[in-house]
Amino acid sequence: MTVVVKRDGKKEVFDERKIRRSIEAAARDAHLSNENARVLAVDASPNVIEYARNEEQIRTSTIRESLLNRLDTCAPHVSRAWRDFDRRNKGLS
Repeated sequence: MTVVVKRDGKKEVFDERKIRRSIEAAARDAHLSNENARVLAVDASPNVIEYARNEEQIRTSTIRESLLNRLDTCAPHVSRAWRDFDRRNKGLS
């Protein structure tokens, strides 16, 4: 079982659905249809999910960066939307 360490230090059990939901939300922010957002989430998430599953513990920042790197390649407009959201709402760059 993989444990995710959040920015505030709290820990929770890894939930791959959160990865897909995050991609879908960024895709909708980038004006993709719900269907295209779901397809992108399914296509872009497997490598990151597999990597996380193989770790005993992983930081949310590691998951985020891995996903953004993947999206930079396959859907740059979605990674920009994600980063814009993070800048506006979380103070992240």
